[in-house]
Amino acid sequence: MVLGLVALPVAHSLLSGLVDKGYAFTKLIGLLLVSYLFWMAASLGYVVNDIGSIVLALMLVASLSVWLLFRQRRGGRERALGTWLRDNWRYVLISELLFAAVFVLWVYVRAQNPAISATEKPMEFAFLNSASRSPLYPPADPWLSGFAISYYYFGYVMVSVLSRLAFVPEQIGFNLAIAWLVAATTVGAFGVVYNLLATADRRFRRMVVLLALVAGFALPLVGNQTMALELAHGNAIGSAQFWTWLDVRDLNGSPSDAGTPRYEGANWWWWRSSRIIHEYHLSGRAETGLEPIAEFPAFSFVLGDLHPHVLALPYALLSIAVAAQWYKQFGTRTSRLTQNEEQSSRGWRWYRGFLRGNAPLLTFTSLVLGGLSFLNTWDVGIHLFVIGGAFFLARWHKQGGWNSRILFKTVSVVLTLGMVAAVLYLPFYLGFRSQAGPPFLLPMVMRPTRLVHYLIIFGMPLSAITIWLGRILLSHWRAASERQRLFRALSLVGALLLVLIIALVGLSWIVAASPDGAVRINAIAAELGRALPPLPATGPLSQQALWAAQAVGALLPDLLAARVRYGGLIIFLSATLVSTLVLMSMFLTNRRKPRAPETGDASSESVAFAESVPKNSISMTPFVLLLLLTATLLTLGPEFVYLRDNFGARLNTIFKFYYQAWVLYGLVALFAVGYLWQHHRRSGIIAVISYGLMFLIGMSFPYYAVQSRSVEYRGRAEATTRLPATLDGLAYLERFEPDEYEAIMWLRDNAPRTASIVEAVGGQYSSFGRVSASTGLPTILGWPGHEYQWRGETAEPALREPAVEAIYGSASWSQTASLLDRYEVDYLYYGSLERSAYGSRANRKFDQNMNVVFNNDSVTIYRWQPRRGS
Repeated sequence: MVLGLVALPVAHSLLSGLVDKGYAFTKLIGLLLVSYLFWMAASLGYVVNDIGSIVLALMLVASLSVWLLFRQRRGGRERALGTWLRDNWRYVLISELLFAAVFVLWVYVRAQNPAISATEKPMEFAFLNSASRSPLYPPADPWLSGFAISYYYFGYVMVSVLSRLAFVPEQIGFNLAIAWLVAATTVGAFGVVYNLLATADRRFRRMVVLLALVAGFALPLVGNQTMALELAHGNAIGSAQFWTWLDVRDLNGSPSDAGTPRYEGANWWWWRSSRIIHEYHLSGRAETGLEPIAEFPAFSFVLGDLHPHVLALPYALLSIAVAAQWYKQFGTRTSRLTQNEEQSSRGWRWYRGFLRGNAPLLTFTSLVLGGLSFLNTWDVGIHLFVIGGAFFLARWHKQGGWNSRILFKTVSVVLTLGMVAAVLYLPFYLGFRSQAGPPFLLPMVMRPTRLVHYLIIFGMPLSAITIWLGRILLSHWRAASERQRLFRALSLVGALLLVLIIALVGLSWIVAASPDGAVRINAIAAELGRALPPLPATGPLSQQALWAAQAVGALLPDLLAARVRYGGLIIFLSATLVSTLVLMSMFLTNRRKPRAPETGDASSESVAFAESVPKNSISMTPFVLLLLLTATLLTLGPEFVYLRDNFGARLNTIFKFYYQAWVLYGLVALFAVGYLWQHHRRSGIIAVISYGLMFLIGMSFPYYAVQSRSVEYRGRAEATTRLPATLDGLAYLERFEPDEYEAIMWLRDNAPRTASIVEAVGGQYSSFGRVSASTGLPTILGWPGHEYQWRGETAEPALREPAVEAIYGSASWSQTASLLDRYEVDYLYYGSLERSAYGSRANRKFDQNMNVVFNNDSVTIYRWQPRRGS
């Protein structure tokens, strides 16, 4: 609340083009500004990482707001903010009540299963603790002592800032942060949809607020349509043939009415909702390990992971709001550069004038985009595209048509935003290492995604979107000009598909020309029964390139045949792209005078443009179509190519792109319902019914999933030994491993901030690394697999794992002491996990040569005075 209040003048000044003046995003803006100033100052060494520095950053943001208010007063607008608050107090009240209600709701949910264990929670907890404990930034890598974190860790800085301002320890702040993220996403979705739909027509004001409230629940809390399948399968609805054809894992067997349905148990049945796509190789063999991840926000919040894609979710909505500001500001006659000034300025003269007139918005937008990159690097390109597209559409609308200057201006703006964002977050990029590497993109040499699986994931928003697109196109297809637009759109989409196919073939050739890739391509050919020449031995590059061309040529018929036979999704997405491009052109270039909204359907061409757009304003429909275009491209691309990572499969690309598509589709769907309700009432009723039914089914997902998670941790409600509700993420450890809990808390309270430790090393997604994760004290090595993911090709984890084994298992004390000095270890942790991994004789070695600083029945902590730099 304090952060939002402090940032209110900033939001009101920079997002003045929005109907709500950015009020729904004030908390996000406040936290972003405070965290950025604090992080930057700590990264440059101007301040230390403590509560005093955070308060100083807060005071700086407050000073900026006071200066903005003073500037408004000097400009004769002393009551601008106060007047808006007085006139819009209902909106302010609804926003605050919505935030508070959802926050309290999810605090209750987190109290049912607060354990910071399983999945990647230990990693996230380790980063959060390190962000709070490290004296300076970048924070120390808790799982690779001596190194800084090589990951997008800004979200953990934000959570650390909030936790310390609220004076709660990290094990509680972790769960409160998830509740805050749910509430912030709810209000962010509410604010975006309200700004997209709000018009001057008072008759639809209540409807706009209602749809904005629906968006606040639909985006963060509603599940996909897997819940409909769970309900049907659990109650023996549908034939065995149907479930076999549907082919969703765990639900593709014959339904039975015997026993308790899965969704009433505590067996992680809800996990399947994020793995809908059943992936198949070209040969028809099912993929059993690296299946695509189609996670959605409700799944994330039920799971309770504090992962970067979740931490970035509210800021994705803020970025969309900023894009809407760009669209409205530069698409109307009230923008900083007047039309006459633009016509008299060309090239770099225009660019210099643009920078001078819009420096505050440019800087703020770069701060948001750079923050997204620092929160979850996957997202920044997507939202830079949306903001650049918003500017492009605004210029197109204002100039009344296409010309080459629009493209020059858009490219200039996009490059400027990217460069300024990089400079603003330069300390992060200087220390960041990634697993990504050339060729950066890989070919998708699997069967395409089935349309039915895609509709299970996105069926709720797509039902309204499809009705919306179809209804408007139906009113216009007879006009010759619209047929010309259709031809141009078909040409553009056809060219896009051709480029994707060329990329698929070209990247397949690049992969086949590499030694590792050649082995993979050869295995695919053998599985398909295709004869290939023998794999080339190490020889001239021309010979490998020739073999790669022959291999790709042999596989090409199978690659293309798979996209024809299983091309339902590609056809659907291509049709969506064509429809989107046609409508975008119609709304941007049609200058008909708007008519008042009608209550029934009509066949007149002007009905589609009856949006009651005020004079000197701009229709939001092209901007919404841009969001739809972005979501469609995000989900079409992975059917041909995907981003390279350590997995060598498209699971992460699907994961990150579908997550953003869920947000974009969700916003477009609510706009579509509102548009149809205003302008095509009969079609609107159909859209409301179809969307509403799936909304209600989707709401049952958190209802059942939260109950399952509660039973999993606390036990059943009727059990006499049921655990109490709590927000303490380490309470499970205190109850089931009290010795470990006591030792960890001793380290949290007594170890110096700069200390490092050694503990047992083991596989990822396990209990290994639990001490460093729970304290933030860096250990020699935590989860090796994750270090490879974060840093790409590096030999460091492979060197450190045997070193830790030697520290615990070697009979030579001189070797042990040398390794402790080399890695500058301050504390050696010896508990049950170390005992089972390395044996009990190490205990005697340490007793004879090290000082015991903590001891209980099963854990001993030894102190070592390392010779620094040994």
